[in-house]
Amino acid sequence: MGRVVVLGAGVVGVATAWLLCRAGYPVTLVDRHAGPAQGTSQANGAQLSYAYADALASPAMRRKLPAIALGRDPAFRVRLQADPEFWLWGLRFLLEASPGRFLGNTRHLLDMAARSRELLQELLRELPLSFDHAVSGKMILYDSAVACDAAADVRALKRQMGIEQWALSRAEATAIEPALDLYPDRIERVLYSPADAAGRPDTFCRALVAALRSRFGLVTLFGQEATGIVQERGQVVGLALRGREPVTCGQLVLATGSATSLLPWCERPWGQLWPVQGYSITAPATTRAMQVSITDLKRKIVFARLGSDVRAAGLADLGARKCQFDGSRFDTFRQSAVQAFGPAFDHGPGVDLQAWTGARPCTPSSRPIVRAAGSVRGLYLNLGHGTLGWTLCLGSAQRLLEVMKLSAPSGREVAPRDH
Repeated sequence: MGRVVVLGAGVVGVATAWLLCRAGYPVTLVDRHAGPAQGTSQANGAQLSYAYADALASPAMRRKLPAIALGRDPAFRVRLQADPEFWLWGLRFLLEASPGRFLGNTRHLLDMAARSRELLQELLRELPLSFDHAVSGKMILYDSAVACDAAADVRALKRQMGIEQWALSRAEATAIEPALDLYPDRIERVLYSPADAAGRPDTFCRALVAALRSRFGLVTLFGQEATGIVQERGQVVGLALRGREPVTCGQLVLATGSATSLLPWCERPWGQLWPVQGYSITAPATTRAMQVSITDLKRKIVFARLGSDVRAAGLADLGARKCQFDGSRFDTFRQSAVQAFGPAFDHGPGVDLQAWTGARPCTPSSRPIVRAAGSVRGLYLNLGHGTLGWTLCLGSAQRLLEVMKLSAPSGREVAPRDH
């Protein structure tokens, strides 16, 4: 088998490298950072939401858009851009928010999430990695029964797919997770998914890369900026890097949204990717900290227990292509996290909250783009996972492997394109 270069060493790129190595491919992993998972995967929400891989574009979200546009929802912010690609992405997002498309997209994501869960179990049997992984379950807090009942069609879909999810009262949920006693606001209904999990994505990536180097001879090139795709007669033959010779390969996988600028114009997913910026904090857990992962729908914040820490993540800011840390937005997020579950983690003076922000390239449908590039043989895309990269990374990597196998005999793409 010819060498495969994977560009991007976040959770998606590292997951892709593992499945390629396991399938017998010689693999080189390239990233512009000094090590794996130093970009968007560094400190994301950490929840492995196998039962809650719902598409972002939904009828409920569409109803909220006027309030979001007027700045009345502190969890979401939209800054309009004088960029035609921004507007095209937004129009596509509105189309994907119809009831039928939302359910179809959610089913697709849940299928991929289920495959990810199976593959993670396989991986941990083969490579017993340590990354504070725990199948601790997940709870979604609703402040009204009406809001919970509005999602009845999604719950029915999940029941049909065999996904275990229970509707509980606050008292029933608190008997499972006592930390709900800390929550100051009304909880009318709780959806509980006992099979959901959590884990540190950055630790996972570092541990898996080390294991792949040892077991499969994975080659890593960190601190290397890609500048172009080298091709001959329409076939990938290498990846150009700044300040050094190109790395040669027969196949190239772009597993980071920033790499789309390397694509030929005819292959760029124009209007299909836009960054959604979020924030997180990671703080020492107190004796009252939660064990079960929690999603506070009122504040749009997720909480996950990671060993001796609690991670809180939230906000969804849509605007500029390149995100920067915004101190005022981070303060809004931090205050909301403290309001919700402040006694669960140490946030006093002098405590390092490990503030983080990252931009997650998202498609209007929330479906990752997993396909071959039709005009360049040997070139593949695995990107656009949005807020679900940690949950979907292994499932989308498996899908990519299937696309590569289908494309290999004739050099032409025969698999359907995912958008």
